[in-house]
Amino acid sequence: MSLLPFSLSRLVRPLALGVALASLAACAGAPPADDDGMVSLQEYLKTAYNPGQSNKLDGWATRWAWGTHQVNLSLLVPAGHKNVPLVVYLPGLGEDDSAGQLWRQSWANAGYAVLTVQPTRYDSSVYKSADAQAGAFRGIAANSYANAALQDRAAEVVTVLAEVRRRGLAGEAGFSAVDVQHTVVAGYDLGAQTAAALAGERDPGQVRLTEWRPMGVIVLSPYVAAGADPARFAQVDTPVLSVTGPLDEDPFSWVASAQQRFAFFDGLGGHGAYQLRLQDASHKDLSGTVAHAEGGKPGQAKGERHHGGGPEGGGPGGGGPGGEGRSAGKPMDLGVDRRQAASVAAVSTAWLDATIKHAPAAQQWLDQQAGQWLGPVGRLEHKPATVQ
Repeated sequence: MSLLPFSLSRLVRPLALGVALASLAACAGAPPADDDGMVSLQEYLKTAYNPGQSNKLDGWATRWAWGTHQVNLSLLVPAGHKNVPLVVYLPGLGEDDSAGQLWRQSWANAGYAVLTVQPTRYDSSVYKSADAQAGAFRGIAANSYANAALQDRAAEVVTVLAEVRRRGLAGEAGFSAVDVQHTVVAGYDLGAQTAAALAGERDPGQVRLTEWRPMGVIVLSPYVAAGADPARFAQVDTPVLSVTGPLDEDPFSWVASAQQRFAFFDGLGGHGAYQLRLQDASHKDLSGTVAHAEGGKPGQAKGERHHGGGPEGGGPGGGGPGGEGRSAGKPMDLGVDRRQAASVAAVSTAWLDATIKHAPAAQQWLDQQAGQWLGPVGRLEHKPATVQ
């Protein structure tokens, strides 16, 4: 099946604020130490994993439609590269395809193509629904996380990837540089549920939602339903990086406790897994969505398409509240904790390089240096692969 663009492709410029690790430090100013006694962000980043790349990026945003499906897409690709591994990024409930800038640019700078896939029914338009206007956000979450909805999202990702491959083989600009045989899925919030399902999460005895399997998944704020059978997580059959923490509270009040999310990693089997457990990361911090971008609207990079946002004040979704722009002489307000963001960016990039590129330096940093580097920020837990 051939998909047709629903709207014209639009150029996406790389983020003007620059979210490589060095830029995160620049945004922080240069105090000798933070108020909590930890070293400054600049000092913290000196021993962070750094792939040593900063690619010029090309990109665009568009919408594809087929049947009753409408999906917004954004692509970032390192310019001039060929056979680039692909990260499919799935935003959270209520987020647009412009979300997750911190993670997307970090990965693209490290040499990955990053394709954001967000069905329009889960973007910021959810805040305009009758349930949202009535404050019934739990109803929105219940419908979105339901198994039938999950199956539809998983199928949409597979359909999009098939079309990306078709267009790449046809030599279409952007897609021709992407190596879909080396694909990782990264998801946040609702996207995390989809990513885990694509990795094989399911109740014992059930069949996989799709035959296609990614090379690995990054699960930002894993979804664990109340009363979930822990055996379902042992069905995951691909390497995993899970990112969460004790403050990862669900803004829709659908996951009762942040502690519930730890069951995902605890239940994983022997295919190799890491869990980045951040002490002070909020649910919003794990979105990687910036609040201010040099005069842009919340969550929007300068030059990047904006679909609109939730109700004034941000609502419960990943986008967060609005506010005034950057004040002269003050650090840029990214809308997320910079130290937590730097930790996610460094660990996830190292995990990608170790898992997809099999880079020895990345694997060594994860296994020997990351734990000490994280220090009081959090810890990195590891389940080595025992199943080949």
